[in-house]
Amino acid sequence: MVTPETLPMHPVRELQERCQQQDEGLEYKATRNGNLATVQVFIDGVEIGVAQNPQKKMAQKLAARNALAALKVVETEAKEKEKEKENEEGPKKNGSQTFTRQTLNDICLRRNWPMPLYRCVSEGGPAHAKRFIFAVRVNTSDKGWTDECVGEPMPSVKKAKDSAAVLLLELLNRWYA
Repeated sequence: MVTPETLPMHPVRELQERCQQQDEGLEYKATRNGNLATVQVFIDGVEIGVAQNPQKKMAQKLAARNALAALKVVETEAKEKEKEKENEEGPKKNGSQTFTRQTLNDICLRRNWPMPLYRCVSEGGPAHAKRFIFAVRVNTSDKGWTDECVGEPMPSVKKAKDSAAVLLLELLNRWYA
């Protein structure tokens, strides 16, 4: 019996929702050569899937399906590598924690420093491929203001702030190590 829960999601919608959850930029590029449409799928500027079909909509659907399959392979390989790495290194105190804005906020709270100050250095590009660059600094009680750390260009504000936070955490680690 077919129910809304068992009905498979359309690949274009599934890929769109996945990219929104992961805060990734999704872009489709379609070209036509004679009676054959080619659709390429790009995530954060990297081609992930491609398909050809006489009908553009069908080519888009197939390209999205190919992209989803490729992403599943990449995610599976990444999980396997992470397991191998954990087995080689043994258990970690912090698990596979990534240093982000939250880590920086936690450090500021523990040390009774004001929260980090972020500022947008640059925002540009077309709407489908916009890039953000953020800088961050912290007023430490003993050393005053830290240097301003400028992150890498990223497809979202969150990722751009995380990029800057990683650099500031490295700086703080050198100062307080």
